[in-house]
Amino acid sequence: MTPSNLAPIFSLFVIFIGTMYVVASPGVVMAAETRPRMVSPKVDPAAKPLQIAQAEIASKSTASRVGMRADHLVILFHGIRGRGSVMEALGKSWQATLPDTVFVAPDAPFAHRSGGRQWFAIDDQIMRPERIDATRRAFDRVVSEIVKREGFEDALDRVAFVGVSQGAIMALDGVASGRWKVGALVTFAGLLPLPPTSSSTRTVILMMHGAEDKTIPPAATTVASGQLRSAGFTVTSKIYPGVGHTVSSDEAKDAVIFLRDGFK
Repeated sequence: MTPSNLAPIFSLFVIFIGTMYVVASPGVVMAAETRPRMVSPKVDPAAKPLQIAQAEIASKSTASRVGMRADHLVILFHGIRGRGSVMEALGKSWQATLPDTVFVAPDAPFAHRSGGRQWFAIDDQIMRPERIDATRRAFDRVVSEIVKREGFEDALDRVAFVGVSQGAIMALDGVASGRWKVGALVTFAGLLPLPPTSSSTRTVILMMHGAEDKTIPPAATTVASGQLRSAGFTVTSKIYPGVGHTVSSDEAKDAVIFLRDGFK
């Protein structure tokens, strides 16, 4: 199937990712397209993945692992209007559960008018073939640079993608198209923009979605997980009642457990 055949399919999905919602409830700790809400520093990160001390975030940086050879690499992709720092906080909260893992959260390559970043523009809600190609090339450059820098070029089975919203879309496309044969993929509030074409299905996948998501409906995860299973992927999908277009504490906990078990 050519990009020109697939562009209309992509366009139907892309219309879901316009206005982003922040859902404020006790179980929600991070909006998918905004900064995380930090709370008590006394909580065990393995039990409450996003509840980490602001002081710890400020005092540590991704450079702290320079010179150390990690066993695994997790690349975290933010959503539209976001920044890598949002996902970096999520990765830091998982460090205690995954101590031999390096977490990298890049900024998306394209500027957004809000001052944040984006993986692709959705202003006209039309994904032309040339835009799909350009988006993929930019994403692949970002990932290639990280994989090479961290020393995982020949160990993609020990690499995991984690994506939120637009970042989840890019991560799903990278795996389903066969461009990135990583060991694991975790998505929050994502969708699969194009049908799977990969002949390699070794990536294990966890797809999570809030039942109250009004930005990307949870049906997008249901459809995508079915397509991926039909293509031969091992997929776990979960819909979370009362959760909107966010990363909830339950989702974050399930994600780190999935990665921990998958990295054994």
